[in-house]
Amino acid sequence: MADEILNEDVFPIVGWAGPGDTMIRADVMHGMADAGFTVSHSQVSGDLDDVVYALDVAAESGVRLLLVHQSWHVGDDYVFDADRQVLVTILVDAIKDHPGLYGYHLRDEPRFHLLPLLAEVHSFIHQRDPYHLCYINHFPPIEGWGAPTAEAFWRRYIELVKPQILSYDHYPIMIGTAEEIQAAGNQPNIIPQEKLIIKPDFFSCLELLRTLANATHLPLWAFTCSVRHGPYPTPTEGHIRFQLMNDLAYGAKGLQYFTYAHDAAMVRADNSTTETWDIARRVNADIHKMGSILRVLSNIGTFRTGPLWSGTQYLHHSHLAPLVDCEGDPVTMGFFQYANERLYMIVVNGSPCTWAKITLKVGVSSGEKLLVFDLNSAQFRELWPADPHQQLVTLAPGEGRLFKVDGSGLGVNF
Repeated sequence: MADEILNEDVFPIVGWAGPGDTMIRADVMHGMADAGFTVSHSQVSGDLDDVVYALDVAAESGVRLLLVHQSWHVGDDYVFDADRQVLVTILVDAIKDHPGLYGYHLRDEPRFHLLPLLAEVHSFIHQRDPYHLCYINHFPPIEGWGAPTAEAFWRRYIELVKPQILSYDHYPIMIGTAEEIQAAGNQPNIIPQEKLIIKPDFFSCLELLRTLANATHLPLWAFTCSVRHGPYPTPTEGHIRFQLMNDLAYGAKGLQYFTYAHDAAMVRADNSTTETWDIARRVNADIHKMGSILRVLSNIGTFRTGPLWSGTQYLHHSHLAPLVDCEGDPVTMGFFQYANERLYMIVVNGSPCTWAKITLKVGVSSGEKLLVFDLNSAQFRELWPADPHQQLVTLAPGEGRLFKVDGSGLGVNF
């Protein structure tokens, strides 16, 4: 048995703002599991009996709950006095061994002044239940949210709270006005034919959290936007893949969809589903096939080809074998290693809207091959025509493909 829930052999995929209270029903939760979600971020407003009932339904359906409950939700006016501590102790002790529990949602998007209180509540619950996750999600690191800088916020958060994961939300794909599109000119984050603007700080945020996660050995969790709201369009499959696959290329060990049930993003109150649910089901199935590999890989650098964005860097040529180069359309390239020091790469289409064609140039040693993870067989194999020195690769909108350099693998699929 794993020593904590994050070490279980499951790649966590969270439906944020998932079914809550009376919507936590067997039909709804079974549908969530069917779409490949392993965790539901769910509010339960009642007493212990209501909480246990919700956990029972979740467990029987194959989903676990990241519980939002008033006892431990650290709102702006939250007081963690003796009475509250007694209530939290009773609830935690009653549910900490329940198979339907994933963790405790403490706060979403706190500002800097709340960190000491969050540290107190986090420590209190974690001492009573070290197995499950105490979850705090943050604003994107585009400012300090009360601290002098974004980096100062995150450093203090890590030092004070001692979190189990680093989680933040950032929804990069927005609709732009004709004037905004024209004013932006030929910037790489503009897709004029679709009237889309990709936030220019999308990659700089990922890079900062990638660096912090690597330095602290804490898992990075990141998001995709899965609901139309504000300036954000109803996502296409390319939009969702672009966000999640870039998260993975920057080393994410947990993925989150905002949202699952809120505003009928994927499921309505009558359990009918939207097109976005079907998209998520396809994307999640692909991620789970790669999940056991993705969980154990260590990110050693992430680069971009084509025009640089804020926070990105060009692919540099290492003096260590194998040398890797890439020509063609813009892509994100995440580099990874495992215990055997084999090189792995996640290559992500630089566009959420159009296909890409690239040529990978990998200086493999004698007896080595460039292998791609084949989602049909769930094994690594050579692409056709196989030529690691001039490997032609195509990528659907937003698609990410997992490669490794190794001496063993299946041949081409022709």
